[in-house]
Amino acid sequence: MLIDEKSKGILREKFERELKNEIVIKVFTRSIIIGNENPEFARFAESLVRELSEIDGRIKGEFHSFADDEAKKLGLEVSPTLIVVLPSGGMIEFSGAPVSYQAGVLIEAVSVASHGQSGLSASSKNKLENIDKRIALDVFVSAASPNGTQPSLIACKIAAEIPAWAKVRITDVSQTDSLAIRLGVSSHPAVVVNGDKNSFLGGFLSEDKIVNLVLKYGSSSAAEILAKEEELAKERQILADNPDYPVVLTDENFSEAVGKYPFLVIDCWAEWCGPCQMIHPIVESLAKKRKGEIVFGKLNIDENRMTAAEHKIMSIPTLLVFRDGKKVGSVVGAMPEAMLEAKIDAFK
Repeated sequence: MLIDEKSKGILREKFERELKNEIVIKVFTRSIIIGNENPEFARFAESLVRELSEIDGRIKGEFHSFADDEAKKLGLEVSPTLIVVLPSGGMIEFSGAPVSYQAGVLIEAVSVASHGQSGLSASSKNKLENIDKRIALDVFVSAASPNGTQPSLIACKIAAEIPAWAKVRITDVSQTDSLAIRLGVSSHPAVVVNGDKNSFLGGFLSEDKIVNLVLKYGSSSAAEILAKEEELAKERQILADNPDYPVVLTDENFSEAVGKYPFLVIDCWAEWCGPCQMIHPIVESLAKKRKGEIVFGKLNIDENRMTAAEHKIMSIPTLLVFRDGKKVGSVVGAMPEAMLEAKIDAFK
């Protein structure tokens, strides 16, 4: 048994809450081991899918051989390979057994595939509406590292958002590195689109970065969309009188903003900070909701080290609160919108 009773209870509640449509997970294995394939991983994958099926009957496991025509048609290379079939078309492929952190990704892939709500930001959804070309998105991770979780989940969400256009494959390089070698991927996590080595994207992989890369390869209007986005980012550095969006603050305009706005809340963040990415849409929402009462700003601490050092930013996300030109406090950590709004209002 891979899943203990306590975890089964948690998963049962999660699936009851989140699953909408039946989901098929196809597991492909082969009886003859090739190269450094480990038969234990194949047995693990089969057992995991069977146990998930037992927890919720809407999860349907199918077990196939690499000798099957379907495996040949799909061009599968690695045993085991798992494919989560999206009801509206498309698939999410796991090349190698989803062990460790990637087991959680598989569970989330099942959930998002079933209910069909990607959970991507409004900005990402708007961009993906412009996809008009098929794309293949490869994500390279090491299952033992938590750093691969975020890009894997983002890729699954993209597959759910544009199932007719996107094929997603998540490869655990600790189990198989042949594809990574062919594409020149030497570090992970990383993403590559359409097998193009020039599309390689590594390091911290935010939603914006991955979606923009998909847009570049998948939309005939990508250049125009990205140019407008860059123009908008520049406009947000202008300290408008009554903005309904977070203004972009820098070492150069920080003092001016503090003096200009009677009630200013500044989101201090960095691109590599996962919780910062979670709080961004909340800050965007509050900026619209509280327009005329509170002005919100965003400060990238990596690009504006002088200001970050001056205000002793030790952890992020941190929201600095200024009233009438003076810092009156801060809010540290990601939290739900209602809780964050209440903490900010306590400084009124």
